[in-house]
Formats: sequence, C-alpha cells, structure tokens
Amino acid sequence: MNVSRNHRQRGISLVEMIITVAVIGVVAAIAFPSIGNVVGNSRETVVENVVETLNKATREFGHAQWDLALAADPSSADDEFAVLRTLQWREGGTDPNQFELHPKGPFMRRDWIPSSSSSSEDYRIEWTGRAWRMIEPGEAGTGLRVAFDGSDLGTSYIHPDDFKPVGYP
Repeated sequence: MNVSRNHRQRGISLVEMIITVAVIGVVAAIAFPSIGNVVGNSRETVVENVVETLNKATREFGHAQWDLALAADPSSADDEFAVLRTLQWREGGTDPNQFELHPKGPFMRRDWIPSSSSSSEDYRIEWTGRAWRMIEPGEAGTGLRVAFDGSDLGTSYIHPDDFKPVGYP
C-alpha cells in the first residue's frame, strides 16, 4: 500500500492511552460506590414500604374491628405471625365479593407468606406490641424476613377452621 506524505496514518500515542485509562479509572472509582448505595437504599425503601403497609393495615383493622394489641416477643417471630395472620383473616366468610360498608378483611394481602429470621444479615420487620418497625442488617432481633426476589409471595394463606385472631372478642 502506497501512502503519500500528506496522508500519514496516525494511531493514538502511549500518553493518550494512559490518560484515557486514567480518566476511566477515576470515573469508575466515583461511580461504583454510588451504584452500591443505590441498591442498598432501594432495599431499605422496599422494607420501609412494607412496614408502612403493615402499619396501615393494622390501623384499618383497628377502625373496622378492634385494636390489635399483642405483647412483643423479641425471642421469636410468633407474635409477628399471629398479628400478620390476623390482618390476613376475613371475619364472616370467605366470599371476597361480599359488599360491606365496614370491611371485615383481609387487611393485608393473603399471598404474602414471609419466613422468620434472626440473622443480622437480613432486613426484618418486627412487631413492637402496637405497631411494626424495620430491623436493619447489623441490628439484632427476630422478625419477618423481607425477601427481595419475590420468594415470599405465593398461594394465599388458608386459615385453619379453629383460627383465633389476636384479641378476638
């Protein structure tokens, strides 16, 4: 191939390549930690939304039925499951299409089937005796484990015939 003097082929120099790699390194050093914070903040926001939903369901249950009051047991998740199952319960039948001026439930979606956890690596939700609160990773405590992959959603929970909701009059 014949190249004339006016049309010299030119590549990038070693200095230009080093500067480019350095700029990419600086941008990556700034961007990657920020991306990690976004994921962590997103998980915390999801858990806060679940806590808010549970507290709203607890208030609505209290307005339509009776106040939910159950002593908190920090050593197990039995209290959390008792209150959750009460919020998922429907008084007076199983027909969800039955019209009611004052709804009898369920106040919480019935297909949320969480597991319990005391692992300090998990986000958990704890019953305090009157309301729900978030337990963050690194904090001790037992509660309902929040799964971020949808594995806690499934077939609706079926209450046994002898089910007694928390505080049933």
